[in-house]
Amino acid sequence: MLRRAHFGMLTAAALSLTLAACGGSDNPTAAKPTPPKSSTASSPASSSPRPSAALLTKSQLTSALLPLSQMPAGWSTEGDDTPGDKTFCDYRQPHKAQIQVSRSFQKGGGATATVAAVGIRQYASASDAAESFSALEKALETCHQETYQGSVLKYSQMSVDKLGDSSLGVRIESEGSTALQQFTLDGPVLINVGTGGLNVEADTPTALLRDQVGRYEAAARNEDEPR
Repeated sequence: MLRRAHFGMLTAAALSLTLAACGGSDNPTAAKPTPPKSSTASSPASSSPRPSAALLTKSQLTSALLPLSQMPAGWSTEGDDTPGDKTFCDYRQPHKAQIQVSRSFQKGGGATATVAAVGIRQYASASDAAESFSALEKALETCHQETYQGSVLKYSQMSVDKLGDSSLGVRIESEGSTALQQFTLDGPVLINVGTGGLNVEADTPTALLRDQVGRYEAAARNEDEPR
């Protein structure tokens, strides 16, 4: 059986990457990558009109995070988190997110517990967000393994539903535990969802990401409406 200490380390490390992988770099000279390839561009999460590049306040973004009431049965709230600075293989970002909010959940307990995290990072503009997403996409082309907090984390890209402007997925494995992460570029924000544990299924983060994208787009549309 996987040791509880290692399970906690892996899930904390993996979900920290979930929350930080789209983070910004303080290095203003970081090279700007090209925008996401058209082959990765995807259709909206719903048939409703796409939100414009409305910039929301931190309070509005926090309210747009998935609440416990929208989680499947059996989950409890872990709390609102402060994202870390760790990125996949320590790649550097061309822009720093202006606002970042996140929330975590847990299901079960002990060595069999499953954790989940959702997050939204808002940039100064849609173009800054697109360049940041492209940097993440490019980093994962060569970042396949690294050691973080004493654990060897192995990365592999995975297919995901087409949401927002572009989406990608990452599978992280380490000593029997797995974390699944999905990222969506949506106007001026990068939305992320991650789940981790001994027995995680891709259906869970897929459903959570679709719900999270829907909540953000509803908040952005509401902000665009005339008052």
